[in-house]
Amino acid sequence: MAANVMGIGPRSVLYFAILEEIRSWSDFPRRIFTQAHYAGKSIEEIAQQSGCESQEVLQILTLHESKLRKSLKRLRGSGSRV
Repeated sequence: MAANVMGIGPRSVLYFAILEEIRSWSDFPRRIFTQAHYAGKSIEEIAQQSGCESQEVLQILTLHESKLRKSLKRLRGSGSRV
């Protein structure tokens, strides 16, 4: 594995895989995701701050959480130690 050759452990591989996936998203979904998961904001708070309906925020969050899970499943399927 390239990660093991470079001396990067499984936790670092996971961290960089998450970062890479999130960075591939456009700005708005990325902001919603980071506010929900890293800033601890509720759907309602995010909706109010972004000027959207709560349902729209929930749809964007659900879609991008699914994209992240699929990306991590591909990583796991590639043989990386995650």
